[in-house]
This record gives sequence, structure tokens and C-alpha cells, in this order.
Amino acid sequence: MHRSLFVGNIAYGALESEIQSLFSNHGSVKDVHFVMDYKQGRFRGFGFVRMAESDADEAVSKLNGTEFQGRRLIVREARENDPPSR
Repeated sequence: MHRSLFVGNIAYGALESEIQSLFSNHGSVKDVHFVMDYKQGRFRGFGFVRMAESDADEAVSKLNGTEFQGRRLIVREARENDPPSR
């Protein structure tokens, strides 16, 4: 099983592959999806990481509040009221 994690406050210049690499240090990552503003044609600064359920808690505890590319990441379990990932 996999669990979806919300990742916020991501630097606008970051790449999905860089977030995948960061999270893979803490477990098995299924996929990474950045949320885009399709009207503006740009990244909105947050996304979702799906990873093995057994690894998700460790990733949240180790990565929430850590600095990545000059910004402090917000990492938590995704909730239903999080903005949709189209």
C-alpha cells in the first residue's frame, strides 16, 4: 500500500526528480506530482509524494521543517481538503 504526502513551500525552481531523490532517502517513493497553475503555466509551490505506507511516517518526521533549496518544507499526510492535483 502507498500513502500520499502533501509537500508544501517547495522552491519554484525545484524539480520533481529532486524531491523524489530527497524522499527516497527515507523510503520507497512511488511517484511525485507537482501541482501546476494551468492558466498561468507555472508551478504552484506544492505537490504530492506517494510512498510506501511503511516509510511515510519516517519521511514526515525527518523532512517536515527541513530546508530544501532555501525554503522550509511542509510535509504531512495529504488530506481531502488539500488543493487538488490535476
